Amino acid sequence: MRFTLILCFFVCFSCSYFEKKKLDSNVILEKELQTFKWDEVDHYPTFETCDDTMDYLENKTCFESSITAHISEVLNDSDFVFSESKNDTIWVHFLVSKAGEITLSNLKGGGLSEVSIQNLNEILSASLLELPKLFPAIKRSQHVQTIFQLPIILNTNADKQ
Repeated sequence: MRFTLILCFFVCFSCSYFEKKKLDSNVILEKELQTFKWDEVDHYPTFETCDDTMDYLENKTCFESSITAHISEVLNDSDFVFSESKNDTIWVHFLVSKAGEITLSNLKGGGLSEVSIQNLNEILSASLLELPKLFPAIKRSQHVQTIFQLPIILNTNADKQ
């Protein structure tokens, strides 16, 4: 009789141990968002000229060196003329879409006139069409839009032209 009573007691009150606790999706989402690094990508945009088996740092280096070399070449070949001496830095902001299209989104700094900024914007925008095929950045197995900035250091001497 005691054994049956004890067994009944455990059966009646131990059911809560077998219940599955429901997890609130909002709690899971909140925890995930706290660990999510919004300003980092898992894989940088990649030019078709870069090896697709590269690790993260090699991929980043290939992307940055490819775009830097291209912009340097374009600016060296252009007939962009300054009317006064300049020694300043211009920050060029590029947008790489989810489809892998790269566009110039903004030019900042440099103390250039509106006309000079517009001319430089046109030169750089046209040069982006000449870049090799670009594959977008990847974050959690999804193609994502990214923004990059590139410093262009102006060091001109108008007297020597």
